Amino acid sequence: MGNYQLTPGVIITGSLLLSLAILSIYVSRVYLPARIKAAYLKSITVLAAAVETRDSGTLGHAQRVAQLAVETARRLGLQGHELERIHYAALIMDMGKARVPHALLNKKDPLTPEEWEILKSHPKLSAEMVGAVPFLKDLEDIVLHHHELWNGSGYPDGLAGEEIPLASRILCVAADYDAMISERPYHLRALSPDEAIEQIRLGSGTRYDPRVVEVFLEIVGSEQAVTQQVAAA
Repeated sequence: MGNYQLTPGVIITGSLLLSLAILSIYVSRVYLPARIKAAYLKSITVLAAAVETRDSGTLGHAQRVAQLAVETARRLGLQGHELERIHYAALIMDMGKARVPHALLNKKDPLTPEEWEILKSHPKLSAEMVGAVPFLKDLEDIVLHHHELWNGSGYPDGLAGEEIPLASRILCVAADYDAMISERPYHLRALSPDEAIEQIRLGSGTRYDPRVVEVFLEIVGSEQAVTQQVAAA
């Protein structure tokens, strides 16, 4: 075999081919999946908004919960794909309400036991709908258990403590807080952020994971402090 001498042109061509190869890998493994994920996220957000139009007082609820839940999860040490899962789960956790009667979602009077059982079915309905979508299937457990409580008195399965997925425990706190400070048919008035913070604090160790509450209250407490400073300026 004869000797082969690299020339500047060969070196440049080789570098260019290597760069194109790297770019090709990036496009196929990073850019296109990122675009697909962006499209999924947009679709999920639109779907969440559509469900919220049926449930009085909840417009924007999913996105606010997502923001609070992701920040809480980040401070608890979760990262990467786990944060993404919590973000998506927050947006779609109430998707099952699309199959709950509109009148029931917006009823101002106390629910009958039968009506309450129908309303409590929405996490299972959401989980079924999520499980039918391959891209979202790994969110099924998070969505199913976002109404479980630390002391085991929640639903649908009465899980307690660390039996409940951490992501579900985070969503429970964030969703309850946002519901408290929002106008809803089932309570006379929205709580102030300070009142809601106190309710979350009182629920630590019974309704909510104490570790999640501690971190969550640091976040909303900081937001309150900033809001008060701006108002006083």
